[in-house]
Amino acid sequence: MYQVGTMSDRFSPRARFASLLLMPLLLTHALHGQTAKPVPSPGRESLNKELNALAAKETAARRAKVAAIASNADAEARQHEVRATMLRLLGPLPGRTPLNAQVTGSTQLEGFRVDRVLYESQPKFYVTALLYVPDRPNGSDMTTKFPAIVMAPGHAPSGKAGDVAFAEAFARAGFVVLSWDPFGQGERLQYPDPQHEGKTLAKAPTGEHGEAGLQPTLLGNAIAQYMLWDGMRAVDYLTSLPEVDSKRIGAFGCSGGGTDTALLGALDTRVAAIGVACYITSFDALLPSLGPQDAEQSIPNFIASGLDLPDWVEVAAPRPYAIISTTEDMFPFAGATTSEAEAQKFYAHLGADTNLTWIKGPGHHGNLRPILPQILAFFTAHLHPDAAYAKNLPPITDPFTTVLPVLKPTPPDPKLTQVTPTGQVATSYPDAATVFTLNRARAEKVVTPHPKGLLAMQQAVRSVTHAMAIPGSCHLEGLEGSCTLSPSATVSIAGKDIAPGLLELTFTYPGGSNFHALLGSSALSQPKYGKLLLTNEFDKTGEPTPSLREKVLKQSKEGGVVLAMQPRPSPQGNEESKAGVLGEFYLTELRAELTGRTLIGLRVDDTIVAANYLATLTTQHSQPAHTPRLAAEASGHYALVLLHAAVLDTRLKSVLVLGEIINYRDLIADPMPRDAPEDILPGVLKHYDVDDLYQAVGTRLVPTK
Repeated sequence: MYQVGTMSDRFSPRARFASLLLMPLLLTHALHGQTAKPVPSPGRESLNKELNALAAKETAARRAKVAAIASNADAEARQHEVRATMLRLLGPLPGRTPLNAQVTGSTQLEGFRVDRVLYESQPKFYVTALLYVPDRPNGSDMTTKFPAIVMAPGHAPSGKAGDVAFAEAFARAGFVVLSWDPFGQGERLQYPDPQHEGKTLAKAPTGEHGEAGLQPTLLGNAIAQYMLWDGMRAVDYLTSLPEVDSKRIGAFGCSGGGTDTALLGALDTRVAAIGVACYITSFDALLPSLGPQDAEQSIPNFIASGLDLPDWVEVAAPRPYAIISTTEDMFPFAGATTSEAEAQKFYAHLGADTNLTWIKGPGHHGNLRPILPQILAFFTAHLHPDAAYAKNLPPITDPFTTVLPVLKPTPPDPKLTQVTPTGQVATSYPDAATVFTLNRARAEKVVTPHPKGLLAMQQAVRSVTHAMAIPGSCHLEGLEGSCTLSPSATVSIAGKDIAPGLLELTFTYPGGSNFHALLGSSALSQPKYGKLLLTNEFDKTGEPTPSLREKVLKQSKEGGVVLAMQPRPSPQGNEESKAGVLGEFYLTELRAELTGRTLIGLRVDDTIVAANYLATLTTQHSQPAHTPRLAAEASGHYALVLLHAAVLDTRLKSVLVLGEIINYRDLIADPMPRDAPEDILPGVLKHYDVDDLYQAVGTRLVPTK
């Protein structure tokens, strides 16, 4: 199931059954840790398209619901519903604990001071931040308070250090700025590489977020909750400062920082003005193009719960909001266009249409320098810094006609930006908490119910995996036809002979995705049994490998009808790698989770549909008084799929699981699990664990040495 730790083997013996804004002036895609695009795979592409279609159905229903809003009361009711849904999907927020804030050093620059700040958003969960405090104008009232900005950086390793240029611009314009490191960035690496100072074992910030997000998901919590809470505690810190006006706190961020800002702006009503750059689009535009990108941007069941990206804006209404977009952003500009238009109508229902601003500029992701004057003007208009700072505001010009070359700023001096003694929380404070340790402590308070009886276990499996296939029959003409998927849907089967006794099959779902299989039919005239084999022995085009052909042919000549299948995506293909530790299915699982599905559930469907085919075929070719037994075999990640399928399909009388499948609680206890995303099930530990699957399958399991 999982590769435990950083170096251990994926399976071990089992006693019972062995088996930035990267400087915000830069044009860069490094904000998302992107690598070369993966080689296209028809299996992966067809599955993605099917999941996209599920998402589109949900977003269409949502749009119709929003379009029906006709009054202030309707809009407020929608806000109440959406806010409650968001908080439910995120999971319960931690209680407020002492910030224990401290300033580890200060630097005076021209026009402002920079304090290096450390605070605890949760006990020992240290947040590193920079506080920019403007100098007071000559002759000003020393008791006058400043407006403030919570600033979150994009997905760059530099974290807050990458926001220095923008933070300085805000400070000179009369704003106190708290620029903080999200975990996995700057000085807050969760998986620091002990051999390379300042580097992560998870490759990049998106890898850090993805890896850290796996374990909270098992408890039904989204990793975005940790980002939100860090931001809310940033607001707490600002409100504790005597120089800050707690009624005039805004939030700003770009890219990944835009995500953090969208969360904070929607769910913390103390934030009086919000600016979200290079993030707001629509899932209709995002999924078919860029696809899901990061754990905190892909909250499980978000789309399936009737939500879309403009909901982050609409929940914040009527507070002033700036959607900030660049025309060639990888977060599609077309999606920003439709989302802004919808949000504008929503704001109008609340009598606040003038509070929603759309700031547009040229260029690619994160190209904010041409529209910095408009961004500063938005916050100045709504948070009202002292008029004396107006002289520091850059003039507003047309960003589409003004030539502003994108220059690479000189990296800031670490003496200005480094908060901790070593430059990393992990090596500076041995007692520091991490997402892993915090989640492990939470898991200790979660009581897994361990369902009693097969029916209760089947209900739990369907609730968690969202598997929809039911044991049923097929309508076959020869070896082709259609098989039951659900009471209202079937899967079509087409085949071609590739050798005597071997037939290559393709099972195609109504949504267009499919999986490949190889049928060994030598014993079809009088089968002794049917055997289902879950395997990856198919090449990149979906053709069975020579070794699989030999294996299936040999076993079928021994008297069995053998069906070897590769669960979806088939062929597997690959995807953009956020980190090697995450394997090849991280983004596919995020896409499935957004739509209310899971990769395990999809593969369980494949397994049950294949069992429907095998059961029908062997029964049709057997003597009336003889119904051949069905056996199934799997190893690796497919072993977990088979265990789930065997719980739901009791026709599988002989279930061989090769290698140990560790409990989900064991995964919670692993500091850095490898290759786990394809096995993740949101909220599973609130319902059952792997041992419960073994218990439910019971005597149908084949013991091995």
